[in-house]
Amino acid sequence: MNTFLVLWKKEWTEAVRTSKLIWLPAVFVLLGIAQPVTAKFMPDILKSAGSLPEGAIILIPLAKPGEVLGQTLGQFGTIGVLAICLAFMGMVSGERRSGMAAWILVKPVSSLAYAASKWAVSTILSLGSFGLGYAAAWYETTALIGTPEPGKALAAGAAYGGWLALIVLAVLAAGAWLNAPAAAAFVPFAGATVLQLIQGFFPYPLRALPSGLATEAIASLKFNSWPCVTDAGWTAIAIGALLVWLALWGIRNRPLRV
Repeated sequence: MNTFLVLWKKEWTEAVRTSKLIWLPAVFVLLGIAQPVTAKFMPDILKSAGSLPEGAIILIPLAKPGEVLGQTLGQFGTIGVLAICLAFMGMVSGERRSGMAAWILVKPVSSLAYAASKWAVSTILSLGSFGLGYAAAWYETTALIGTPEPGKALAAGAAYGGWLALIVLAVLAAGAWLNAPAAAAFVPFAGATVLQLIQGFFPYPLRALPSGLATEAIASLKFNSWPCVTDAGWTAIAIGALLVWLALWGIRNRPLRV
C-alpha cells in the first residue's frame, strides 16, 4: 500500500506539472456550456447569418432539457474522448521511452502497483472532468431551456461515466503494449469511435456492446426514460478485466526501454 501511495503521489504531481488538472476539465466544461447555448440561440445565429431570403421565417423547435444533455454527451463522445486519450497517451509508453519505467520497476515495485497508480489518477481526472462538464451543461440547460429530470439525468451520467472509465483502461493497456504515445492514443480513440458508430447503426441488436453504455445514456435523455445498461454493463466489466490483464502483461513483459 505504501508503494502504491508513493506512486500515486508521483502521478498526481506529474498531472499538476503538465497542467492536466487545468486543461482537461476546461475542455469538458467548455463543451458542456457550448451545447445548451447553441441549442438556445441557434435560430438567432441563423438569422444573423444574413444569407436567407427576405421574409423567410425560421421555425426551429426548442430542444427539451434532456435532449440538450444528450447532445452534450454526444460532444463528450468525440472531442472529450479524444482529449482523454491525448492526456494519458504517454503514461506508460512515454515513461518506457524516457527510461523512467525501467528506473521504477527495477526497484521492489510490483507491476500491479505501477499500473494501479496510473489508473487511479487518470480515472479520477477523467471522471472528475466529465462530472464538471456535465454539471456545467446541466446548469446552463436549466438556466436557458428548462430543468432536466434529476434522477434520469444522474443515471444517464453514471452510465456514460462507466464508458469513459473503460476508455481510460484502454489507453492504459495500449500504452503498455505500444511504444509510441501517439499510437497509444489513436488505437483507443479509433476503437471507441468505431464501436459508437456500429452501435449507432444497430442500437438494439448490439446493445451488449460496451458502447451501449454511451448510446443508452444519450437515448434515455432524449426519450426521458431510464437507461437500460445491464447487458452493456456486464460486457464492459468483462472487457475491463481483459484490459487490466493486458496492461499488467505488457508492463511485465514488454521491453522497459526502447
